[in-house]
Amino acid sequence: MDLTANTNSSFFTHPWWAMGQPVEGQCGLCINETATRARAGLLNVLSGTTIFILLAAPELDPIRYVAPFVIFDMVVAAAFGLTPFSPAGILGTIVTRKIRPVWKPIKPKRFAWTLGATLGICCLTFWVLGWQTWIIAVLGVCFLLTWLEAVLGFCVGCWMYSLLVKCEVCQMH
Repeated sequence: MDLTANTNSSFFTHPWWAMGQPVEGQCGLCINETATRARAGLLNVLSGTTIFILLAAPELDPIRYVAPFVIFDMVVAAAFGLTPFSPAGILGTIVTRKIRPVWKPIKPKRFAWTLGATLGICCLTFWVLGWQTWIIAVLGVCFLLTWLEAVLGFCVGCWMYSLLVKCEVCQMH
């Protein structure tokens, strides 16, 4: 199955609340992997910057702002896709607007983003509990996972989904 068909992507899905968009010759809804990787790159920069601030100037306390943002971004991406509610998804879509889309099934991404929201909840919980070391550890995991997605195109959540659900389409990517 060729998910790299040269089908144009649109900024908003139709209807706008649709999780992905149908791609001719594909089963189910698909998502633009190019925009998804750009979003991961933006979140990678955010996690790296947050780690730096926590180590260099912990009094700035970025977790109180970053964790709720990431949780929101992951939840709305899992519910509605990259647009119209995910701020990082909107930026990733804008940045890659002129690049040929690479289509992937939406279900593995939805699973991965749910795991991302869970990591954000863990980070916020550790912040409330004052567990600074655990916050850095979770941020390190987030940095690694977003780097793998953005730079290498390897989505750990998608890989886990393919193992749990035995998704043949997912294993082809």
